[in-house]
Amino acid sequence: MSLIEGKRITFKRARPNPLFQDWLEELYEEAKQKKSKFESTLKEALTSISKYPLPLQSGAECAILKGFDKRLCLLLDKRLEAYKCFINYVNPSSIHPIKDSSPSEQYCTTTAVNLSQGTENNAQIPLIEDNLNNVIQKARKDCKYKPTFRSGGYAILMALLDQRTHSSQEMLNKDELIDRAQKYCEESFIRPKPGTRYTAWSNMRRLIVKGFVKKTGSKKPQYSLTESGIAIASELVIDMKNKPSVNDIIFNDLQNDALTSPYIEPEVILIEECNSKSTLSKNNPQIKAFVGDLKTENNLNHELIVMEAGSFDIILLIDKNETSGVSKRNDPTVAQFNKFPDLKHEYRSLKVGDFTWVARHRTTGQELVLPYVVERKRMDDLGASIKDGRFHEQKFRLRKCGLNNVIYMVENYGSNKHVGLPVQTLMQALANTRMQDGFKVHVTESLTHSARFLAMMTVRLTYEFKEKTLKGHNKETRDNILMTFEYFNKSSLKNKPLSVTDTFIKILLQLKGVSVEKALAITNLYKTPKSLINAYKFCAQKDGEMLLANLKAGEMSRNVGPTVSKIVYQLFTFKNFS
Repeated sequence: MSLIEGKRITFKRARPNPLFQDWLEELYEEAKQKKSKFESTLKEALTSISKYPLPLQSGAECAILKGFDKRLCLLLDKRLEAYKCFINYVNPSSIHPIKDSSPSEQYCTTTAVNLSQGTENNAQIPLIEDNLNNVIQKARKDCKYKPTFRSGGYAILMALLDQRTHSSQEMLNKDELIDRAQKYCEESFIRPKPGTRYTAWSNMRRLIVKGFVKKTGSKKPQYSLTESGIAIASELVIDMKNKPSVNDIIFNDLQNDALTSPYIEPEVILIEECNSKSTLSKNNPQIKAFVGDLKTENNLNHELIVMEAGSFDIILLIDKNETSGVSKRNDPTVAQFNKFPDLKHEYRSLKVGDFTWVARHRTTGQELVLPYVVERKRMDDLGASIKDGRFHEQKFRLRKCGLNNVIYMVENYGSNKHVGLPVQTLMQALANTRMQDGFKVHVTESLTHSARFLAMMTVRLTYEFKEKTLKGHNKETRDNILMTFEYFNKSSLKNKPLSVTDTFIKILLQLKGVSVEKALAITNLYKTPKSLINAYKFCAQKDGEMLLANLKAGEMSRNVGPTVSKIVYQLFTFKNFS
């Protein structure tokens, strides 16, 4: 029959993904019987995969369909792996995979071949039908297990292999093993993942069950590698030999690899953003007057400090309060930064911020603070700080510290479900921090990613300043002259005496809708509460309520606004109490 010109011929598979569809039907029926909360999710997934017209290669590819979350995709991938092992176990010669075909198509092809190979293969069909679960379990045991790179299992095997290679004593107790394994792992061995009880150490049980690690003793057990453990660990060393670590990516062969690495894409643009678009610019007259209000003490040494290019190192300073004790073994923060042996970092008591950088002269040891400071918050801590008022107070002190570039780094806390406030509220607070306060906001997934971000920032700052001659003094930062670390920490004391204007600003910041910019605009005209109260005495009530409304705040020159003006008027007059 001839084809009609211009008529489209369509071909639609009846069941493009029979294997995945069968498994989902089983899961759905089981969930329905148990009245599981996942019943509706599985029903949606089953409906969407039955309507999807193309074959899917893996569980991960199912993520494009409705109803497929990360757990369900992972479950399908694991079941697919077990199924492949099962087919190999039952009849390896019967598998003739079709190029570019899906697992479901290979399943159909394998079944057809089995049915066409005579009585010998046909005799295996009842076995498949009657003992499928038992055979799959045995096939899974026969499948070779390899821990994922930088997972808990991988780290344990690497630590035990190191011990066997470099010491005559092959066994390690739990504390020693954790101490040595942490550097190989992205997760913490002592702090559970948010919302779970599992740490990287939870992988030990699987390694023992698989026969890779031998546990000796009960009260104070010690661990060592078995023969199969040595073999798998050696294979991992070979497999990962040419795979660079995060430290290698960041610190080694920077010009060729690190600057184009996907790990550092957000960080690369950070310094350019801070330099080109900072609302904390030293040219801002309000900030200049506010920061310059700090009085210099008579006993300070005011002579200029000069550091020639190439005569100093860039050091990352980490606040001691970010750790549970620098000397404490296996502290999560310390463990994360120990993954970067090429990172120059120290732990000190910082009076403002959680991280900053200094340029230290290699001969004299003098230190100048670079104009960058980082405040770190986990999502749950951010919620708590908003509720108890620390959020605005900390932002006020960051603005006042004299460093032009403030980075507000926020870590996600699991799925951000239990963080004290609705996630929308936290996102709005971060948006206000960026737009109103002019801080650079950077969100990371975990402490691991935060440490990576700071390590990359250190590299970028090293490149930024390595060709520059730095100048500094024991006073606040002015123009291109930096402040010493001693002055920075002393001037940022939380409980140091405040001027009347500083106290006035802190009072205003407690009012709803008053940002730092608006508080600075008000105090720039009225230095003290008394001067504002005196101004109100010569105003009628309506004029007083609008007295501050048209004041310009910030670099955008936005009005303070009538709402804030009225709130301030009500606070500093007694008419509302009459």
